[in-house]
Amino acid sequence: MNWRYAFHPGAYELGENEKFYSDMEAKGWRLKKRGGYLSKFQRVEPSRARYRVEVYTPPFLEHSVLPEEKIAVFADCGWEYVADRDNLHIFRSPEGSGAPEFYDDPAQQAETLRKVRRDLWWAAGLSLVWAGLGMLFYMGLTGKSTSRFGAEFTRRFIQSPGLFLFYVFWITCLLCQSLRSSWSISRTYRRLKKGLPMNHAPRLSRRLVSRTMLVLAVMSLLLTAGQLFARRAYDLPAQPDGPYILLSEAGWEGTPGKLFYREPGVETFWSPLAEVWETCEIVNLPGSGQAWMYQDVYRLRFPGMADRLAWALMEDATFARSAAGFREVTVPGLDRAWVVDGGMELVAVKGGLVSCVTFSGAGDAPPDLMPICEAIAERWAA
Repeated sequence: MNWRYAFHPGAYELGENEKFYSDMEAKGWRLKKRGGYLSKFQRVEPSRARYRVEVYTPPFLEHSVLPEEKIAVFADCGWEYVADRDNLHIFRSPEGSGAPEFYDDPAQQAETLRKVRRDLWWAAGLSLVWAGLGMLFYMGLTGKSTSRFGAEFTRRFIQSPGLFLFYVFWITCLLCQSLRSSWSISRTYRRLKKGLPMNHAPRLSRRLVSRTMLVLAVMSLLLTAGQLFARRAYDLPAQPDGPYILLSEAGWEGTPGKLFYREPGVETFWSPLAEVWETCEIVNLPGSGQAWMYQDVYRLRFPGMADRLAWALMEDATFARSAAGFREVTVPGLDRAWVVDGGMELVAVKGGLVSCVTFSGAGDAPPDLMPICEAIAERWAA
């Protein structure tokens, strides 16, 4: 294989990058192109070479292309222009070429980092501001309060912790990358300003953290993919095959029907935190009218999460729209239960089982939710 890709150090860890590329050439891999996270190498005979990274910050609204005259000066001194990425421009000089260093005085090199150091700190601050504004925009667009936003996150975390964690890793990595770049360039700037040469020693702690985050992100994606492949959808059976109920168990008899575009059925999936059943049932009642019921039933692997999930389901309810719209009731056989007075929703808890039901019966009168609660208690007792 004549080509190879490898993860390089962070963009503004200048000394580590220079050592990384020199070490790769000593192993027989010469840099050909630098990407955002990976560098491309070509197979060559192992040799010793020096690599140097020049940081060039162009004037406002201009491309970060190193001027041709500056490249020509470096070439005359024995430095080959190899690759570039954003503000970084990488040069190579084989051992024995006698090419002089770019700067005689480290403090002189520090001046080339002053502007990019300032720009990176501004970018890090703006990243945090934009992250906050993005969350506020989402909450305003969806009409969700802070508590409702937290409730949705709780429910999503239980349903799909892999995807939730990947999203957290992704956001965290973007923010940390911005802050790390600012901190790295500032550390190098201060060192050069003191007249000390560039530090080429790799920081093992940074590599360990980066690789750990990468492994966790990949594992999160694999977990999410496994959940998607294991998801099942099927017709509503004549007898429940899970901890959900049918309308007939609450006294609503009729023939199977449809409601707009919805078809009756069951969808079930698992996560490391719960097994989940989502059901939809519609029946045509004798005479006229319909009754319909949607259920989200969770069998939690950690029963201690039941109250938190129950709160999240009430706070994120379709019609009540907050936990304040529910009233707690006593139902034999259930640990706790809440209903919406004159509404269509209820939440029930027993041990590690949590159910959220949206129900509507025939007629304009508010539905009586107690038979639903009692049917759930009987089903779970069985």
